[in-house]
Amino acid sequence: MTNLSDFSDDELGQILDAPGAVLKGATLADGRPGAIRFIRETATGAKVFREAQQHENDFIQSVALALRDRIKDEEEAAEASPAAKVGTPEGVAVPEDPRPDPERDTAKAVELTAASIAVLRERADQEDLAAYGDWLLRIATEVVKATKSKEGGFFSKRLAVSEGEQDYLDRLTAAIGR
Repeated sequence: MTNLSDFSDDELGQILDAPGAVLKGATLADGRPGAIRFIRETATGAKVFREAQQHENDFIQSVALALRDRIKDEEEAAEASPAAKVGTPEGVAVPEDPRPDPERDTAKAVELTAASIAVLRERADQEDLAAYGDWLLRIATEVVKATKSKEGGFFSKRLAVSEGEQDYLDRLTAAIGR
């Protein structure tokens, strides 16, 4: 089994960041914002993350648990920091445009996926590499299928996966090497 301790902090960061980026990319892939759509897709993604904490593959389970612990630590740090309650302190860089951008965010997810897969190819067991790739694809697939998309206007029929979502899934699949 591949252990998370086998990786440098930067490599581990990529491995842990990729699932969240894949989830975010999947919620934005069809480019049609909507509160209800976002809630359904995010809830579906959270369900896949929770299931991964009980995954049959020990590596996936350890990644999911490390993500859970990371989120808890970030929440505790935010609660403990008085500056976090006030806003961004002076001298701290603020991202240029914090709003979601479907093209930028899906491209980032694909790039991060490819980078994390490359790291795992060098150091992980083949079984763990395959399970990680399958898990990332499962996150994306479940999220894009959580809501149906309408393409072509008001009277068009709903599709399980829109063109933009399918393009995103295809790019992710290629990044994973399938």
